[in-house]
Amino acid sequence: MQSMMRPLSFLLGAVLLAMLVGACDMFEPRDRTFDDDPKIEFFPLSDGVDEADLDDSFGATDDTTITTNIQLIGPQRDSDLSINFVVDDSSTAEEGVHYTLPSTSATIDANSSTAEVDVTVLNNSQDDGGTNYELFLTLQDSDGVEAAENLKTYTLTIVGNDEGGN
Repeated sequence: MQSMMRPLSFLLGAVLLAMLVGACDMFEPRDRTFDDDPKIEFFPLSDGVDEADLDDSFGATDDTTITTNIQLIGPQRDSDLSINFVVDDSSTAEEGVHYTLPSTSATIDANSSTAEVDVTVLNNSQDDGGTNYELFLTLQDSDGVEAAENLKTYTLTIVGNDEGGN
């Protein structure tokens, strides 16, 4: 029995030693400073609304507002940053029918990192037959700050589940 314990103790000691040596860099301070040109992004990148959720049990219909953020990746600026975005041509949601967008610009205030973008989803009286409509908003490079390539498009999916305005 004791002869079996010796190899097991050796193996356990070797594993613990490897874990201890491998964990040493855990305690070294890391520089987490963003060290690249500043960028802007949407966050979150997507959201969804089911029109059926906008109907209440008494037959009333309400619109709803969905908010996404535009974030500055990098150091905060000491002046406001005006940002423009566009409704992408590939959007299948129609303004005035499925949504309203009060503006296609936003401002990240000085010494801040975010700006909000509101989209109002309309509870229309169309029978959409369960069709999904998508709204794509795409950030434009603004005031020398690039839109991050993989983070510059926001997608809002509107699930058309209402039934003729019930």
